[in-house]
Amino acid sequence: MSPRTKIQLEENRLATETRILKSALTIFSSQGFAGASIRKIARDAGISDGLMYNYFKSKEVLALAVLKSSFQTLDETIIYDETKSPEENFKQSVNNFIDLIQKEKTKIRLLAQMGLHEKKFNQLNQATTARYEESVSKFSEIFRAMKIENPVFEARILVASLDGIVFESLLMDQPFSLEKFRENLIKKYCT
Repeated sequence: MSPRTKIQLEENRLATETRILKSALTIFSSQGFAGASIRKIARDAGISDGLMYNYFKSKEVLALAVLKSSFQTLDETIIYDETKSPEENFKQSVNNFIDLIQKEKTKIRLLAQMGLHEKKFNQLNQATTARYEESVSKFSEIFRAMKIENPVFEARILVASLDGIVFESLLMDQPFSLEKFRENLIKKYCT
């Protein structure tokens, strides 16, 4: 077997990091931060504990990396495309958000769980608050363009409602239909 090139080594490093992040997402989401361990995550990723520490210095650092990835997914839901009408942007954003809840339940569960570890994750709280305000700002912009009265207040109501939809979908045995939420939110703001 010939020596690996720098490109091959980098590809291997990225593949291992991706496996670690995927395993961490699964374990943090199913067992919570307190129930997860570096050993469990390393085993699930198929690497040694020692190698894990070459990638992430602590469980906290790993959790923040997983959360950052989850936030990136969440950030892609609210869109404002100037080539589309404000109503189309709103509909697309609501559709993206409901689709995200349906397709990325593990990431959504993780964000909700980690948000409850306020003392452990001060950075998370700051990031969550910033993301919340960013969501309010984006929806306010859409609502302003739609000529909705009190756009900032309505955006806060909407974002709080979306948070509630997330928690209902995670906590209830038989949550209200996500399709009904989608339909009613669009109907409320686009008619």
